[in-house]
Amino acid sequence: MSPATTIRAEIINHLERFGHSFSSFGQATGINKGVISAILNKNPPKPISVRQIDLITKALGFEEGALYDLFVEECFANEKPNGRRIGSFLIRCSELGKEDTIAQVLNRLMENLTYLTLVFSLAEKLYTSGQTKESIIYYKCVAEHERYQHSERLAISQYRIFRASIGLDAERNMEVALQFALYCKRLPESYQLDALSQISNIYYAMNKWDKVEQYTDELIVLSNIVLQSEKRRTIGKRPIEHLITEKPLVYYYGYGYLLKGVVLEHQGRYEEGMAAVSLYADLSWIDGLDQQGRVWMEKFQMWAVANTYTLQILMGNVSILPEYTQLLQDNPKEVLPGLSTIIKSANQHGFLVDDILEKFKDAIQGYQRDLLSKLCNGYEDVFNRLRYANLCYQIAIYQFDNKKYREGMKFIFQSLTIYANINKKKEIIDSMSLFEKYRSCALQEELEEYDIIIKRGCNNEISEISGGYINSCY
Repeated sequence: MSPATTIRAEIINHLERFGHSFSSFGQATGINKGVISAILNKNPPKPISVRQIDLITKALGFEEGALYDLFVEECFANEKPNGRRIGSFLIRCSELGKEDTIAQVLNRLMENLTYLTLVFSLAEKLYTSGQTKESIIYYKCVAEHERYQHSERLAISQYRIFRASIGLDAERNMEVALQFALYCKRLPESYQLDALSQISNIYYAMNKWDKVEQYTDELIVLSNIVLQSEKRRTIGKRPIEHLITEKPLVYYYGYGYLLKGVVLEHQGRYEEGMAAVSLYADLSWIDGLDQQGRVWMEKFQMWAVANTYTLQILMGNVSILPEYTQLLQDNPKEVLPGLSTIIKSANQHGFLVDDILEKFKDAIQGYQRDLLSKLCNGYEDVFNRLRYANLCYQIAIYQFDNKKYREGMKFIFQSLTIYANINKKKEIIDSMSLFEKYRSCALQEELEEYDIIIKRGCNNEISEISGGYINSCY
């Protein structure tokens, strides 16, 4: 007996077992008795809709979606399957998490590649409604079966997969970025702007400054081109379609130069970094700023002030510390990167910042609670974890240099734990090396805590690279 017949057999069996007539079963399901008769008796039988199979399933006492595997044959009963009905069915399967059924339907659909348009439209519908996870199986289907490697549809599908694949594992993120990079320039400009910023962020998290610079330069060039195109659109006589982007254009322009400044900072090219900062300090000249655009303009203005202080501090200008500290107090979201800069500069130039650490003690403890208590659930993004781990590492160096070994041990353990959680292998080794440098100053309970961190390995990342450090604990 075919699956399509089985659905009808289930209904007939239910009618016989409970003594239902078409009329009484119609009342139980909420389906007109004439429709039920046509589904069961008409030759050929009337097709069952997704809504009807849900109502029938409920009336039969089964859980939602229990008959969906059988319903697949119903969808493909005709020589030319109904795209609208299959689309509704797939969306319903996505709502119920029926991935095996979805895969079964997609495999059948791909026997005729004209249905690829339907699959892509379903993916976009799910994605734009916030159902990112549910959309990926459809995008992967498009990516696997698209015949034209330079098609926009393929590039967008690969972009969506790329975005959904970004997680807390920095090494894994870099692999994902490398796989996607081939498709970046095939995207429409509206998607390409965001893709370039995302790729830059991933390499930023891995301290791959040459790659950050490469993609940042591309972002700067493209954002300038788009801004010029938008300007021509507003003053020209011929109508040009307005570019719709995920964020306002002012964001991509400003962010490109902000990242450029960060690259120059990490390359020690502080004067050039100051020049880059000046390019996003005042973005009021950009035409067509709406409310959201003005919000970003003000953010970049504030970041320009903060990053000017950052560069001056790194050049050893300690006279601005009171002003910089006040800026951080007035802008709590800047405390994490700002403190890292101050402590790093103190370590490089040998000045004391005990008063600043005391002033921001509660903020540091707050980050510790928020991040260390949520290491396993993805609550905070990788950048906040990275910044906090960097701060802990710099504080550990500072405290060790000033012979405050208990504080140093506390912070080096925190940095080691978080670096392992986001899979930053080089930084894990740096943290372990710093501990080994001061091992002789550790108390017995600190040695034991270090052993626990190493053996636990935070998903085995530490134990894979620890080498001789574990043996040296004994």
